[in-house]
Amino acid sequence: MSQKKKKILLTRRWPAAVEQALQHLVGPEVALVTLNTSDKPLSEAQLIAALADYDIIGATVTDQLSAAVFAAQPKPRCQLIANFGVGVNHIDLAAATAQGIAVTNTPGVLTDATAELALTLLLMSARRAAEGERHVRARAWTGWR
Repeated sequence: MSQKKKKILLTRRWPAAVEQALQHLVGPEVALVTLNTSDKPLSEAQLIAALADYDIIGATVTDQLSAAVFAAQPKPRCQLIANFGVGVNHIDLAAATAQGIAVTNTPGVLTDATAELALTLLLMSARRAAEGERHVRARAWTGWR
């Protein structure tokens, strides 16, 4: 009795290490992985087709998975949308749940980066760093003053 292979779609380019791990660690005997090598956002029609054709969709913020997209497939094959990012406001969670599709994300991955950027902006403002950088690039700096 052969088990049906899982089909996985990454809707956009992900970090190379993730794509390689997905293709090699999962292995073709377990799952068939499709990469969107064009790295262009999928259309609504392509997303609807993906829900019917794939078990797992690795989505990004550019994938507008609206209630209409989910409603177009009365019984989708898709069981999981693994979102590459923290926010899920581009996915209608209620519509996904109604179709029996689990949605995951990557919470907390931007916390440190956001805090670091906020601190950088505060320091840049306090020390007038952007103004100084523009001054040097314009070759207007003539010495310490």
